[in-house]
Amino acid sequence: MHDPLAPLLADGVIEGVVARLKSGKEADIYLVEHAGQVVAAKVYKSRQTRSFRNNAAYKEGRLVRDTRTQRAMDRGSRFGQAASEEAWKAKEAEALHKLHAAGVRVPQPVMYYEGVLLMELVLDAEGRPAPRLVDAHVPADLAAAYYADLRQQAVRMLACDLIHGDLSPYNVLLAWNGPTVIDFPQVVGAAHNSQAEHFFHRDLQSIWRFLASADPRLRGAAHDAREIWRAYVRRELTPDFVPTGEAAERGHPAAGHGGGPGGRGRHRGRERGGDRPRQAHAGAPPAGRAHPGTEAHSRAAAHGAPLAERGRPPRSEPRAAPPREPGPQAPQTPGGRPGRRRRRRRHRRFD
Repeated sequence: MHDPLAPLLADGVIEGVVARLKSGKEADIYLVEHAGQVVAAKVYKSRQTRSFRNNAAYKEGRLVRDTRTQRAMDRGSRFGQAASEEAWKAKEAEALHKLHAAGVRVPQPVMYYEGVLLMELVLDAEGRPAPRLVDAHVPADLAAAYYADLRQQAVRMLACDLIHGDLSPYNVLLAWNGPTVIDFPQVVGAAHNSQAEHFFHRDLQSIWRFLASADPRLRGAAHDAREIWRAYVRRELTPDFVPTGEAAERGHPAAGHGGGPGGRGRHRGRERGGDRPRQAHAGAPPAGRAHPGTEAHSRAAAHGAPLAERGRPPRSEPRAAPPREPGPQAPQTPGGRPGRRRRRRRHRRFD
């Protein structure tokens, strides 16, 4: 049986394997010793064994620098599939380096070696591995603070042109210094993915719904994702951006089917048209004219009112057509019918 940690032990990258921490849908987490400290080693599962396989939408916009490798990945050859799998694994390490430098609360990456990601072990206030948000009991007085913190992490990620893509209470750890976001293999490039807005709204909606169930007062934050994304599109988003609730005050529809951020409401036309008056129905009479069949129309017809007042436009007199000049007449045949002129054939003699 192939041991994915054997190359790291053989090359002296890690001194030993402490224990297996957990197993997820796409990777297994081990506790290993590296440079005298216990860190987390993330071993990715193969595409055939992991349960999360439909990641084509997440890969949209991801490119590698080597054009030859990129062409092989686009063709889907054997070499291209292997290169695509390796690029998918290395993407999380790249995202962690970028987000950690930007101040997003994520595990600090250590190194990426032979398909294994070494990173900081996230601990709770008692020094034990931090629990997931979905497994912890969230009191009502802390739900709003957790939501504000995680919303700020999502804003800082978006300011880096990155979206988690699979954010949920399962991918948040309650660390000693605050909620920490983990699992970034599905990270989405906000500027290069056509479904980036959908992924961002879904991420924030998942966190909002979970915490709003603990604190109903959070229902007023249902439109935060819409306002954050609008600021990003207008290039007004900063890492410290905080939604003001303008979307809710303007009466924007609740997002999604459950009223969360990012969905399409029933009053989409009102959003585009604002408070403009509705146009008159196509069958309605113009202003100032009586509709046929009404009492006003009958009274106007009885008193000989002009047609314009009866609800129909006045009929204009037909204009006489200008006289046509006679053209050349066709020759008459012996039977009296016009026929075609015979073309005289000219014969040329050759002596």
